[in-house]
Amino acid sequence: METKKHPAWKNAIDIVLKRFDEEGYGIMFSDAEILVMLELERPDVGTYEAYQAFSLEKLSQLEGLKRALLEQSNLCLENVKGNGYMLMHPDDQIAKTSQKYYGHARKKMNKMVSILTYCDNEALSQEGKQKQLSQLGKAAFIRAAMNKRKVFNEQVKIA
Repeated sequence: METKKHPAWKNAIDIVLKRFDEEGYGIMFSDAEILVMLELERPDVGTYEAYQAFSLEKLSQLEGLKRALLEQSNLCLENVKGNGYMLMHPDDQIAKTSQKYYGHARKKMNKMVSILTYCDNEALSQEGKQKQLSQLGKAAFIRAAMNKRKVFNEQVKIA
């Protein structure tokens, strides 16, 4: 009799690693395969609360699996909408992750700059004005660093 690990994502790691050894990067795991690996059953009929509990358990198990694969085996399991989950090639992992999270960071930075800029400046104390300018300066620096483009082997002509 086989000993099962708890939580179930610990068993799923072994399954994923075995398939990775056989097939390499780019393996697709359907949602049904993920549910079997995580030992979860989608409720066919039930209450909203039962489905919500299932969804939270699936999310918790899946995040544990993804985190463990990434931190222990340097493998990135990414959702591919409508198809399931894929073990990303490292090149794709870098490209997709940086695009996704730089986008999130830019949105948050733009929101912060907007809130800092559009405040009642007349009601700000001197200390508040200094803090506002300091934070706007930091934001400008970060935005410039995020938008910096490196130009290799090209000469820039100034007209």
